[in-house]
Amino acid sequence: MTKALHIHPKVEKTLDQMKTLDNAPKVAAERAEAIINALKNGTIMARAGRLSKTKDARIRKLFKYDLGKGFRLISLKDKSSLYILFVGSHDQCDTWLDTNSKGKPHQTEVAMVCYEVSQKKQRHKRAAPPSFSDPEKDLYERMPPVSQKDLREVFSGLVKSLQAQ
Repeated sequence: MTKALHIHPKVEKTLDQMKTLDNAPKVAAERAEAIINALKNGTIMARAGRLSKTKDARIRKLFKYDLGKGFRLISLKDKSSLYILFVGSHDQCDTWLDTNSKGKPHQTEVAMVCYEVSQKKQRHKRAAPPSFSDPEKDLYERMPPVSQKDLREVFSGLVKSLQAQ
C-alpha cells in the first residue's frame, strides 16, 4: 500500500510548460495531472491511468503511464512510497531511462514534493433490494394477480385483430 507520493520538481515544471502548448502536449499534461491526483487520493497504480504494455528492464519496479500521442509518465515504486520521476515524449523518456538506468534515480539530492496518500478504502456499494414497506413501489408490484382466463381473452383478441389486418 502506497503511503507517500514524491514528485520530482522537474515533473511539475515540465507539466506547466506542456500545458501552455497546444494539442497533444496539453492533453498529455492534463492526463498526467489526473493520474497524479488519483494517486494522491489513494487509487491503486493500475487504476490511476493506462500503464504501458511493455515492462522496462532498465530499472526495477519502474512503471510507465501512457499519456497518449507518444507521451509517458515515469514512476517508480519503492517500499511504501511512489516516486513520479519524469514526464515527456517517448524519446525523451527513453533518453532519461538510459541516463538513469544505473543506480537509483529516486535517491537524489533534489528535494521532491511529498504528498501523503489518502488511505480511504473506496469500495463500490451494491444497491439494496427494495423493501416491501417502501411506499413508492412499482405499479406492477401493487397490481393483483391476473387470472389465466383474463390472459386468454386478451391475447386471443390481440391475435384476432392482427389476423384481420
